[in-house]
Amino acid sequence: MYFFEFDTLEQELEKLPVFHQVAFAAACCERILPNYNAFCRMYDFGNPTVPRNTLDEVWQILQGKQIDELRIERLINDCASDNIAPDSLDFGSDAYKSIQVLDAICKTLRACDEPTTKKIITVVEHARNTIEFSVAWEDESFNISWEDDGEEKFTEAIACHRFAIIEMAKEAEHLQKLKEIETLDKDFLEWLRTSFNNDGTSSINLA
Repeated sequence: MYFFEFDTLEQELEKLPVFHQVAFAAACCERILPNYNAFCRMYDFGNPTVPRNTLDEVWQILQGKQIDELRIERLINDCASDNIAPDSLDFGSDAYKSIQVLDAICKTLRACDEPTTKKIITVVEHARNTIEFSVAWEDESFNISWEDDGEEKFTEAIACHRFAIIEMAKEAEHLQKLKEIETLDKDFLEWLRTSFNNDGTSSINLA
């Protein structure tokens, strides 16, 4: 798999049962969720428990909890409320990473009730877009730009950044494990939820 290419991943995910795909997306969400928490502390805005509870609902459904369509709608609406979702008009580019978190989690929860591989791929795109944004706009040591160096050099440099390498390795590991396991039991799901051991920080080292 290549950082900016999703066709291969989509083909591999389509071979998996629906809830295996959702579990893959939920693990992606875990790696970016701390970005929202960091934003809340920085700006004294939002509430980290809202996306946390929404993502926890996904893990509970994966463990066998009955799908409650009204609760899903309520959780998704909570994530989209004005006091939870930051507006880029108010916070500028700093809102971007938090918006990616909220969108990814809501799409993952939605996929529990309305599953499609396209939804799962969109979640992965949110996770990778967050890394691209962080590297290109916030890493002072990254001195390559699309405008000055061209698309090919820019995308290769992003794909070779340590954040991108770690993300791709974790995605590959999770995909392989999901291929090997038939039943999403409690122990496996807990491993999947916590297997990104980054001292409590996100895929871009925010906490």
